[in-house]
Amino acid sequence: MDDMENLLRFFTELRQELDHLTQLQQQKIEAVRAHDLEVLNGCMKQEQAVSLALRGLEQKREKLLEALGLSGTPLLELDRRCPPKYRGEVAQATDKVRKQYALLRSAQEAARTVVEKDLRAVNQELERRGLRSESDDSYQTPSSSPLRGMGADFRA
Repeated sequence: MDDMENLLRFFTELRQELDHLTQLQQQKIEAVRAHDLEVLNGCMKQEQAVSLALRGLEQKREKLLEALGLSGTPLLELDRRCPPKYRGEVAQATDKVRKQYALLRSAQEAARTVVEKDLRAVNQELERRGLRSESDDSYQTPSSSPLRGMGADFRA
């Protein structure tokens, strides 16, 4: 099997992991709405496992691109820099990955909004009952995606 076919297979694996992460976001939303901390905890554990899988895929991507002489090539440019025989397939595969990544980002934003809203409601109820101290107000919204810094280049 040649390196370009391995790269195409890699994009399928990556898209599947991103899809799995997207599905977990929906499960998190449902768990928060149902106040099911056990399911929410399970989702978070699965997210950690997917995060590790994504790190492994990132290493695989780097090796594949290096073997193809395409190290440092952004996702958007891969189809133009790969052999003509594979350009259509690479363009289609990278487009699917970018679309799945966009869906993931949207799902993550929705999940974060629901979780933060629920946390505010819990905090308000604790305040109402006089059970919340000043030091409990230390939570801050994360300023970036949990995928930031992984080295994957999904810029459009």
